[in-house]
Amino acid sequence: MAGYNEVLAALREYRNELEERVQTEIESQFEEGSTILNAFSARGGLSAFATPLSNVHASGVGIRIRAGKPVRDNFVLKVYVFDKLNLGANTPSITRSFQGIEVDVEPLPIQLALSKTKAKPATTVEEHRSKQRPIVGGVSIAPLNESFVGTLGCFLQRTVSGSKQVFVLSNNHVLADTNRLAIGTAVVQPGPEVAPTSPNDVFAALSAFIPIQFPATRIDPVVNVFDAAIAVVADEKLIRKGEILGIGRYEPKVAAAVPGMRVIKSGRTTGVTTGIVTATRVNGVQVNYGTRTSPRIATFNDTVEIVSEDETKPFSMPGDSGSVILDADTGRPVALLFAGDGRTTTACDFGGVCRQFQAFPV
Repeated sequence: MAGYNEVLAALREYRNELEERVQTEIESQFEEGSTILNAFSARGGLSAFATPLSNVHASGVGIRIRAGKPVRDNFVLKVYVFDKLNLGANTPSITRSFQGIEVDVEPLPIQLALSKTKAKPATTVEEHRSKQRPIVGGVSIAPLNESFVGTLGCFLQRTVSGSKQVFVLSNNHVLADTNRLAIGTAVVQPGPEVAPTSPNDVFAALSAFIPIQFPATRIDPVVNVFDAAIAVVADEKLIRKGEILGIGRYEPKVAAAVPGMRVIKSGRTTGVTTGIVTATRVNGVQVNYGTRTSPRIATFNDTVEIVSEDETKPFSMPGDSGSVILDADTGRPVALLFAGDGRTTTACDFGGVCRQFQAFPV
């Protein structure tokens, strides 16, 4: 059985060979001179030219999923498909093993950005959706005058020319409505849970966001790494740093997610939930920022994938976007939640987000 570092070292070479094999299979389905689709855009069974490998769209390093349950310490190369099919003898060898390392194939549908839910009267986890003063991580927030909700992950801080600034950390699609809102847009707590948002609840203003890029065509290779934004806090008396609602241990020091790690998060919709990191460094994850009938798909690299530790409830649901995911053992932040499909939650690397904004957790 391979160790984590051994699998990680093989990832780049594996990806190169996998992509070459996928491209070769797809090209073989076209007559000479036909337009060649990008290998990772061919949607498997949705393509008229489906092959055993055309269903592949993402890969990374993780732990094996057996009978629907994560097997901790069983490190493997991960291959993600839109639809997992039993191909029997036609199963490609590259999806079984590579240079003596096991490969695990897992279904991963197009993920849905998790803040785009209309606010509803609070019926569960009421504290996370209600007005909190002082304001802490894990609670409902929204831009002023908007009808959707998301989650305040935690607070970040940086010092510029001797001046200290404190920021709210959440997602681009929570604080900036996916690139739409202007810098300076007011942010409120709570979001529009029962009534429209109120100017009396403003506590921060949108300061910066990492733009989410969308392809101009199906074969445009544009990729993203982060869905993140910050809002500068107007009055520190309104907030309490170093606290996340419902989580007893929060250590504001950056850590890295590792497959098999137990994690915990506090979010607006599902409250406090625990999960297991099933994969990291996952490239090619597709996230829908539109609707099911009018999709707007962005591709993400270097993501962290998580499943719930409790089989009876999901790790995250719409409205949990922006939650900070912590190592359950140390309380240190490892990822920023931004998408999911009801089973799998997708997050971006927390340390990378901090470096982008040159601000760190407090």
